[in-house]
Amino acid sequence: MNWENFSRLFIGQYVLDSFMFQMGRELGELKQGRSSVAEYTRKFNELVRFSSDANGALSERAKMNKYR
Repeated sequence: MNWENFSRLFIGQYVLDSFMFQMGRELGELKQGRSSVAEYTRKFNELVRFSSDANGALSERAKMNKYR
């Protein structure tokens, strides 16, 4: 089993749905504003780890669409 699959299964089993929902909401509201690109990218990567679409983990295309 690769790391990506392990991580997805672990998060699905042990992370609360309410936490996942909150992280998805924060990701949807994330704006760069006055943050540097590095700060925005760090926050984006932190939130996207726990966000998913209807099919499970976000696809690379979905991540690219959200990273604006």
